[in-house]
Amino acid sequence: MAIETFISTKSTMAVELNDGWTLVGNKGGYVTQHEQTILVTSNTPMVLTEANGIWN
Repeated sequence: MAIETFISTKSTMAVELNDGWTLVGNKGGYVTQHEQTILVTSNTPMVLTEANGIWN
């Protein structure tokens, strides 16, 4: 499962450009995305992106 958050400084919507990658805000400002990927198991879930160092 992937949980993707989009954070914007001014806009209420993130719009993807025709290049299929770039995000812009519908009202300007900056837009960024952060994703956490979680492996759901029958026991304890595993956060696969835990090793990306973003929280260090």
